[in-house]
Amino acid sequence: MIIQSHGISAVVALMLLLLLAPVDSFAPPATRHRGTTTTGLSVPVPYALHVPTSCSSGTSWSSLKYYHGSRSDSDDDNELLPSALPKATTTDLNDEKRRSSSNNNIDSIYDDIDQDALCDYEDVDCHSFLPQTQFYSSTLLPSDTYLASQLKTRSDSIEQERIDHNWKTATCPTSFVSISNSDYIRRVDMETYPIVVCGGARGGVYVVNLDTKNVIGMVEGMHLSQVVVEDERGNNHANMAKEAMEKLYGKLDGGGVVSVAIHGDIIASSGREGGVRLWKVNHNQNDSISESEEGIAIGNNNLVSLGTIPDVDHTIVTCLKFDYNDRLWTACFDGTVRAYNVAEYSNDSNVDGVFSHRMPLFQTDFTDSVLDMHLCEELQVGVCATADGGAALFHMNDGQFFGGIILSQVSARSVLILKHRNGMDYSVLCGTSDGIIHSLPLNINAEIGSIYEENPFRVSETTDTAIKPRHVGPVMCMTSPGDGIFVSGGQDGALRVWNCFESSSSGTDDDAKLSKDGSIENNNIRQTKCMYALTGYKLWLGSACTDGKRLVSDGGENSIVIRDFSSGSKNQ
Repeated sequence: MIIQSHGISAVVALMLLLLLAPVDSFAPPATRHRGTTTTGLSVPVPYALHVPTSCSSGTSWSSLKYYHGSRSDSDDDNELLPSALPKATTTDLNDEKRRSSSNNNIDSIYDDIDQDALCDYEDVDCHSFLPQTQFYSSTLLPSDTYLASQLKTRSDSIEQERIDHNWKTATCPTSFVSISNSDYIRRVDMETYPIVVCGGARGGVYVVNLDTKNVIGMVEGMHLSQVVVEDERGNNHANMAKEAMEKLYGKLDGGGVVSVAIHGDIIASSGREGGVRLWKVNHNQNDSISESEEGIAIGNNNLVSLGTIPDVDHTIVTCLKFDYNDRLWTACFDGTVRAYNVAEYSNDSNVDGVFSHRMPLFQTDFTDSVLDMHLCEELQVGVCATADGGAALFHMNDGQFFGGIILSQVSARSVLILKHRNGMDYSVLCGTSDGIIHSLPLNINAEIGSIYEENPFRVSETTDTAIKPRHVGPVMCMTSPGDGIFVSGGQDGALRVWNCFESSSSGTDDDAKLSKDGSIENNNIRQTKCMYALTGYKLWLGSACTDGKRLVSDGGENSIVIRDFSSGSKNQ
């Protein structure tokens, strides 16, 4: 008689039976073991595989199978041969899968396994030689899938390390994509590589595939190249437009389109005449490519007009941004920020003017003209650069302003929210028209991952927020390829790559803490260092964007400039 049980209860039961019954009734079957058993006790070991120390003649290792049976506690187990294995019922691997899947704790499963199992459960190399993991459950993957997943993870990690190294060492081969021989590129925006939208000095809008170097679609002359002095809406609008161009570009105005943005198939553009025009890339049309007289590869006109947004026709729209919730944000020279829902029109009919009746989801007024804007999806916060030298924060869920700061006596021209390397902290970077970039750490509530609205900026009145060196001329644009790194572009014809990091006199990397009155409590310093500058751009460099691997910008006359940081090796 054999008791199929585990634990102390089984031992107690066996002792009682030994006292009440003859010992020979508990003797193990003679067929179970080779030799004589001294203890007479047998303890079942489920899923155990007995591996012999030697093989007898005519016995194959491939004939060994898993089985359910008893095992003696004596040292005679070390003398077991394949021929002496019991003729117990064999168990199919599928049955073992079903048995093991009932236990969600992997560690407890392996704790019950005999130590002479074929593979240790942490031995990845051993499992790779098996068709699947020995004890399969919903939490364990087949070995080939697991190894492939681990290999991909490691490969991605190595690739990212290489890209980060290239950003720090300026390893970035440069290429150019020519757009038109009769127009200069003034603005560029990219959501997903390789498709970009750009605006020309003569008012054209172009959609380009950077891989194939083809112009997918184009609409020429849709925006004014210069401000019309005698505007049909009167001198007031012309004067406002002229003032806006002076605030935006100073003495180096390259003309043409003011801002462009792309989101999926929807494109938005704004010009000196005021307002916003919307377009849709029609992929249903024939995408055949032809060559123009200028030698530029141009596809069929796949840009279909969706009309204008009359709500902003009275002002100059200085910046356009799409968010992940299919909303178009417009920053305007009249000091407002508006948001519009464009999701319902992404698959709309190709009828001109379908946006004409749209009203904004919400609108917010700021203290002065808004010259630039950036949206941080992770914090659900936006920031504006205003003409009075300030940076203003607003919520993306309702567009409402909740905090701001005046940084300079000149206009704030560009703005960016940068995520730090620790993945938890953020800073607002604000570039002004005198070439200075100000760094403003945000006061983040780490528990809920949001900004303290009562005191959003982690600076005091005496904090020097300016970082060095400064640009020669206005800071026109800023973008970030990854945590702790950002790029700034100025009218000095240079794109500078910066590294933002923390240091402490105490030897730790903890961030500076802010007391209730807003002062710095310790000596931790957030440092920003310019690693290098990419030069050779035209002085009217106006925009740059990145997908983390490539830096795409204008400033190349009639071409888009591409710096590829994913090329080259770490040892180059």
